[in-house]
Parts: sequence; structure tokens; C-alpha cells
Amino acid sequence: MLVISVEAAQQKISERLAPLSSELVKIEDANGRVLAEQLQSDRNLPPFNRSTFDGVALCYQSVARGLRSFPVIGTAYAGSPRIELNNLDSCVEIMTGAPVPENASCVIKIEDLKIEDGIATLNDGVELFEGVGIHPLGSDCPAGNVLLKPGCTLSAKELSIAASIGKSQLLVSQIPRISIVTTGDELVDICASPLPHQIRRSNDLVLQFALQSAGYQNVSRHHILDNLAETETTVQSILRDTDILILAGGVSRGKRDFLPAALESVGVGKTFQWVSQRPGKPLWFGYVDRNGKRTLVFALPGNPVSCFTCLHRFVLPALAEITGKSACPPQIVKLRGEFSFAPPLTLFLPVSLSCDETGQLWAVPLPFNTSGDFISVAQTQGFVELPCSESVFPEGSSHRFYKWSV
Repeated sequence: MLVISVEAAQQKISERLAPLSSELVKIEDANGRVLAEQLQSDRNLPPFNRSTFDGVALCYQSVARGLRSFPVIGTAYAGSPRIELNNLDSCVEIMTGAPVPENASCVIKIEDLKIEDGIATLNDGVELFEGVGIHPLGSDCPAGNVLLKPGCTLSAKELSIAASIGKSQLLVSQIPRISIVTTGDELVDICASPLPHQIRRSNDLVLQFALQSAGYQNVSRHHILDNLAETETTVQSILRDTDILILAGGVSRGKRDFLPAALESVGVGKTFQWVSQRPGKPLWFGYVDRNGKRTLVFALPGNPVSCFTCLHRFVLPALAEITGKSACPPQIVKLRGEFSFAPPLTLFLPVSLSCDETGQLWAVPLPFNTSGDFISVAQTQGFVELPCSESVFPEGSSHRFYKWSV
């Protein structure tokens, strides 16, 4: 039995990932998708010197020469073409968002002046400087500037940028098709009344909710009884229409753990099956290439904590990579209290987080009783990864933290 390290498992997975294709979608359908193109400003933003106040626009040099009253020669509205200030000793009444007239170099707020009989007079004590009240041409972004890079997940703020440069369609990564398969005669539907020897099936729902919370909505669920022929037939059928197959249970060394043999029989090549970690030592990974497309297969342990942890440590990073999501490395947190773990395994330790007055995040260990103890995990926000090279982890030691995606 070949057991590999967590680092080796991660490396082997990364080496076998293939990016999903991209597709063009309407901007209305792009929320939550991963951008697959670079967006650049098509013009200066703002595209003109823009008034930030309602008031009057005038030439500052006239004010500097001592003028306090100015004839109003016109009105500039938002959405109207720019007008010209021909007489530098006059002014133009202007609205917020309107183009500042040519030759005008400042805008005075309406509350800082009074307009009577077509004459705008500055209030006593109003202090001005050149450029006040003007949002300068190109000050937000010059034409050709990169606004968004491939890999960002599109939300309202990114889509507002896309709309501002006229992108009615966006190139995005395809949504991965994910299939979840649970196995086991002991598992029954959550609506059923389980017999003493049965338990309700929860892993598939938990995996689906976690995947959807992480932004992956195209998820289907299936259940297979402990039967080799049924396992082979079902897996073969699912592989035709999925990008990632996630199996929960049936990958250890029990007499009815048929998945490894079934996967091999339908052409899925095994990359590894055992990882030096707790929880989740029986972690099977492989892939199959068909018709120019690669399907990844993760067979996770059936115990709830192991299954949930391996999803976050291995499957979600793989999904992020094939969809082109920008890398988001785990946070580094400090351990609250000394913790000991003797076995030479990498430990994924559930923790709750606290923050001190300096902003430092501390991880408080909340170890699970067994890898089936999902109730205790509900009290945590994620887990820290404790390396197998050590057995005693002092308070204040720094470790990588992986957040649950629920």
C-alpha cells in the first residue's frame, strides 16, 4: 500500500488538471461566473472634466484677480454637449455630472453663492482654488488601462465596470459539471425512518451545499448500493456528462468497497489512493480522457468529517484551478494553546477563530472525537493544517487555515 504525503498528493492533482473551455455569455447571465478575458477601458474615465457640484463654473484666474460677481451666460446640464466659456469674467450655471465648460477651471457650490438678475455673486469668506469641484478627465482610469484580469469572480462591482465600458457580452469559464455519488447499503434517504443498522444519507447534501456555497451550482447527486455491477454501470453513465466526479465512501479496504475496482474497469486511471493525513487517509484520485475532455475523479472517504475536509483541502482548489479562478492562498493564523499530535501524519485540525485587539487571528482547537463526528465540526469555522514533521505545536505557532465554504 503506497501512502503519499499531502504535498505529493496536491502536486499530483495539480499536474493533471486541464482548464475548462470558455464561453461568451450576456452580461445579465455573468453574475458569479469566472472572467476569462482581460477588460480594458475603451476611453478615459471620466471621459470629460466632470462637475461634482450643482453651482457655477468659472475661470479661477478671474477670482484670483479679485472678481466676486459674474454674469451667467448659459447652463450646462448632465448629458448635454460641452459648452464654451468665451468671456473669462463670466460664468456658466452647471449641474452635477455635466461637462465643465472649456476655459472654466473651478466649480463653486450653489450654497456658496447667490444668483440674482442673471448675476452670480460669491458669498463672503468663500475660499477657492483651481480645480475645485472638477472630476478631471481620465483621473479614474486612462483609456487602455486594464480594469479586470482573467480569473476574477464576477459580482455586482465587477459587472458595473464591464457595463461602463460597453461590454454587453463577457467571455467566462464554463460552469463545471459536478456529480456526487454516495455508496453504501447502510445509507437511506433523509426522509426515511432508519432501521437500527441504518443511517441517513447526509454526505451528498453536505458536499452539494459546500460546492454551491463556493460558487459551483451545476451539481447532481446519485446513490449506489454496495454492488460491483451497479457501481460500474452507474459510474460509466455519469462519466459521460461530468467534469468532476466526487464519490463519497467505498474507497477503503472493506470487502464491499467496490469503487477502486469499478473505476479501473471503466477506464479511470488511478493516480493515488492513500494519503498520510488525518482525517481522510483513504483518498482516491484519478482521471479519464474521452473525446478531448478530461474528467477528474475524487473518491473521498465516507466518514463525514473526512469527506468534508478532503473536499476543502483538495477538491475545491482543483475546481478553482480548472475554472481559472485567481489563486487565493489560505490564511495564516496562530494557534491558541499548545496542541500535541503524536502520529506521523498531517493533521487537519478543526478550529474556531478569535481576533485580538491587534487584529491577529487565533485558532482555538476543537478536535473531533472520530472522523464521523460531524456535530463537533459545526462549532468550527474551518481547519488548520499541522505538518507531519512535528508532534508538539506551541501556542503562537503559525499555520495555514482553510475556511469551510458554508
